[in-house]
Amino acid sequence: MASNELGWLMMGKYVRIAEKQEIPKNKMQVFKVEDHEILVVNVEGDFYAFENRCPHMGYSLYLGSLEGKVLTCGFHYAKFDVNTGKSLGQVTHEPLMAFKVKIQNSSILVEL
Repeated sequence: MASNELGWLMMGKYVRIAEKQEIPKNKMQVFKVEDHEILVVNVEGDFYAFENRCPHMGYSLYLGSLEGKVLTCGFHYAKFDVNTGKSLGQVTHEPLMAFKVKIQNSSILVEL
């Protein structure tokens, strides 16, 4: 997001990334949108979106695992809370880069 001289925040644009039924409950999937590789996570019907890069060393989060609301990087086992993107462990203290998600009818939209 960028701010203008008056300090107002300009909103990014929302783009359709997938249909809800494309990502089963408790699964995740990667989508390429413009210059972003976005990991969409479905936890019991709630959708979250993150940059598909672990902040520790940049590895693909898609190659990790999802257990409940904990996303674990498959390389160095950094753990993150999907509600907040915050780190849950000792591997890194950096949070995930999150995207805002909006559901419109059956479509999943993310704000770029």
